[in-house]
Amino acid sequence: MVFEFRTVGLALKLRILEIGDVLIHEEIVPELLEQLIADIKQNNAVKDPVIVDKRSLVVLDGMHRVAALERLGCTRLPVCEVDYRHPAIKVGCWYRVVKGIGEEKFVEIVRLLGLKVLSSSPAEAKEALERREIIAAYRTVSGCLMVQGGRKGDVLEAYTWVKRLELALREEGAEIRYEHEEDAERRVGETGVLMVPCVKKEEVLQLALAGHVFAHKTTRHMVPARPVNIGVPLEWLYDTIPLDEVNRMFEEWLSNRRVERLPPGSVWEGRRYEEEILVFR
Repeated sequence: MVFEFRTVGLALKLRILEIGDVLIHEEIVPELLEQLIADIKQNNAVKDPVIVDKRSLVVLDGMHRVAALERLGCTRLPVCEVDYRHPAIKVGCWYRVVKGIGEEKFVEIVRLLGLKVLSSSPAEAKEALERREIIAAYRTVSGCLMVQGGRKGDVLEAYTWVKRLELALREEGAEIRYEHEEDAERRVGETGVLMVPCVKKEEVLQLALAGHVFAHKTTRHMVPARPVNIGVPLEWLYDTIPLDEVNRMFEEWLSNRRVERLPPGSVWEGRRYEEEILVFR
């Protein structure tokens, strides 16, 4: 049984799946995982469904929810299945906003990692990122620096280097935040911005199906509408009730709820969403 609704021609299907059937594509951050486990325990429920591709069951959003439920001994999880190939689903990336490190120190850190630094314009850097010719680019008020190294064309390796670079920057006292590309670029002048490559849909699927995972905050998936606040009771996610029965209960649970639609740009529980939010009340 499935609870289904449509938005801009895209079907969103909510149901309960076996955890072992889904595949994550990004690393888990231990600190974030512990916070989420504590939140789920406190609420005795899972607030939001994990977003998955309906064909491959690759997780597009909710990697830490998967790991948290596994840690809690659950064998199932609530998902929202989407058609990842639908053009309404977009993939962006997270630029790194870097504070507390000057340009000279940045260059020193990059070279100590064995990477090269080349001067460029922001436009040239973006084109090089698109062609997979560089690992990242660093924009400041004084210019733009391209970071080169590793195997060209290997986006998984590029993000491995991005992770190493982030760690090295933090060890030197830098503060790093993740922001949307446009939001981050508006900060150039008051801070440095590390631009990173955008991963393509086919790369997400190919690498996840092969058992590989990207560094944390590699992809930023945007779906036309995002269901939140479903509040699935934790007791449903153990193997004590047959899965068919759980899905029947889940469908009935959702059918009795009112859905409030919030427009793109709305803030829900402290997070701003680019897409429409479907809040189950």
